[in-house]
Amino acid sequence: MIYYGINPVFESLNSNNLPDTIYTAASKDSSTINSIIRIAEKKNIPVIRKLDLKKLCQSDNHQGVCAHIASLNEHNLFQTEISTNRFIMFDGIQDPHNFGAALRVCEVFGFKHVIFHKGNSSGLTSTAIKVSSGAAFHLNLYQTNLNSAIKRLKHLNFQICILDNNSEQSIYEITFPKKICFVIGSENKGVRFSIKRKSDITMKIPLLGKVDSLNVSCALSAVLSVYTGFASE
Repeated sequence: MIYYGINPVFESLNSNNLPDTIYTAASKDSSTINSIIRIAEKKNIPVIRKLDLKKLCQSDNHQGVCAHIASLNEHNLFQTEISTNRFIMFDGIQDPHNFGAALRVCEVFGFKHVIFHKGNSSGLTSTAIKVSSGAAFHLNLYQTNLNSAIKRLKHLNFQICILDNNSEQSIYEITFPKKICFVIGSENKGVRFSIKRKSDITMKIPLLGKVDSLNVSCALSAVLSVYTGFASE
């Protein structure tokens, strides 16, 4: 996979997901890119100068640097020992910009384990990685069937907590369990019924203005902010 942008490349160099090659634009020279080159050289990662990165990146938003990685930090949920008490699950976030922004929120709030199913979501595209500002490289990612993932988590005594605008409970009224998986759906459709019916807790964000919805990353920020405050008490 090719990903691009100063922050994504820099974050990957400072993660456990090291790229195997870095490409820089021959015409681009900056202190930040020179820092990336120095870090790459210290870690024995080849740096190749190219006249034009647009064709390689399929984007002109590369900021003069991109990188290639064989695979990201993806894990098998059914073969991995689960050492965390909290997961995020994305159901049907198809816009890579929303997907990337939501990944960034997860990392900022310390939710390092993210479950998604590429069959009904954007998945980790180069755009999603760019929008995540490199947060994707610091997460443990599980690409799997969501119904099977829920069955696995319930077996491990996780409770499934779903954000649903039709819920009667506010996020401010929830007593969060110790082991929890938050499920966030798409802006248009929300969480699918097949997933929703497996929930242990449903909740909504009270909206007091005239606009009746939030985008995915804003909604997730609100939920995790409340949860983080609850967990730190």
